[in-house]
Amino acid sequence: MVAARRLQQLGLEVTVLEKSEAEGGFGNAVISGGLIHVAWEPPDSPPDVKRERLIAETEGEIDPALADALATQSGRVIPWLRAEGVDMRRKTQEPATKYTLYPFRSGFARRAMPELGPARAMIGLYESFRAQDGDLRLGAAVHSLEPERGGWRVGFGDSSIHAANVIVADGGFQANPELLSRYVGPNAGLCLLRATTTGTGDGLRMLLGNGAGAVGLGRVYGHLVSRDALHSDELWPFPHLDELCVEGLVVTRPGDRFAVSTTSPVGLVTQLARTEDPRGFTVIFDHDLWSGPAGRGKLGLPAPNPELAARGGHLARSATIEGLAGELGLSRDRLAASVAHHNAAPGANPIARSPFYAARLVPGITFTMGGAMIGPDAAVLTPDRTPIPGLFAAGSTTGGIQGGPNGGYVGGLAIAATFGLIAADSVARRLGRAGQAESG
Repeated sequence: MVAARRLQQLGLEVTVLEKSEAEGGFGNAVISGGLIHVAWEPPDSPPDVKRERLIAETEGEIDPALADALATQSGRVIPWLRAEGVDMRRKTQEPATKYTLYPFRSGFARRAMPELGPARAMIGLYESFRAQDGDLRLGAAVHSLEPERGGWRVGFGDSSIHAANVIVADGGFQANPELLSRYVGPNAGLCLLRATTTGTGDGLRMLLGNGAGAVGLGRVYGHLVSRDALHSDELWPFPHLDELCVEGLVVTRPGDRFAVSTTSPVGLVTQLARTEDPRGFTVIFDHDLWSGPAGRGKLGLPAPNPELAARGGHLARSATIEGLAGELGLSRDRLAASVAHHNAAPGANPIARSPFYAARLVPGITFTMGGAMIGPDAAVLTPDRTPIPGLFAAGSTTGGIQGGPNGGYVGGLAIAATFGLIAADSVARRLGRAGQAESG
């Protein structure tokens, strides 16, 4: 929608095909926490600061040209959104929350709430688009994309249209168990869908079918949540158990220590999603972790202490590790050995102070990080980096931006909005509107 509105501002005719029937759509944006950041920096931070953060968060895995584009162009996002009437306010003193869609949304399950900031922003963009005679079609799930007469034939439902240029933004494939199994892990579809149901990778499938390269497939962004979130909206999508899992002990279904090979909760989500039994994990922690920062959460989001139990999530407690094993139905010796192994690990936070706690967990996938290869102008590229004429992509359809050996989450909303603006300007240049695009 950012791309669509920007194209209108450049004087072009635009058709938006929206998969959902809902006003404002039903992509992840409408249920997000509304934080607009670039690798945890506000979009109006200096470009060199953002570039360094992008490289650091992805441990150098981000495409350098995409890092440069994000660092230099993301500063446009906040003033552009404000000009569109989008309300953003500081939520906490954390830099990443400086621009948060208002009124704030803090975890109300997988449903759009039109009165809150994220949905209000999307609905406002829809209204502005229509007010400028934009052709917006709800319930128009695209199923085919084929070259035709120097452009593209786009099929949806029983209809199709011809377009000289197409911008694809399908939101990722986290709601497609088959693609998760193919690219992430054999049973990754058993993870909690911590997202809307519309992200099934339709756009990615069509882009790959037209020769697009793929990059970064196999990593996901998400959070670790109570296993009870699988059947209770009260625990969806918060509270996170992220810090408890990274600092505490994660055990498998039989009670063996799981070797966590990352310091990033996002990286741990991918690690657990790749296992044979994504629903078979439990986190063990002690009083100090539960009552300290790991239990209190951050960024103004609902914290596990006390929200986990208050919302009906599983939380076992005992004065001893042996008693905790009994509460979990595990072998006492096995769990005690796992705790001892954890405590002996270099740099570990020892699980030593009674009472001891356990919470059954599941990795929750919010969006898939990998996708179609794009250039810094948002043009879709073949594997040898040749642009495919007339095809552009933004958001979670793309790869090469998010990801890295330790997680590599660099944001969702700001990244999508930035490449939406970039894609629109690229289309305008391709159609001979370069002057307007460069001056806007």
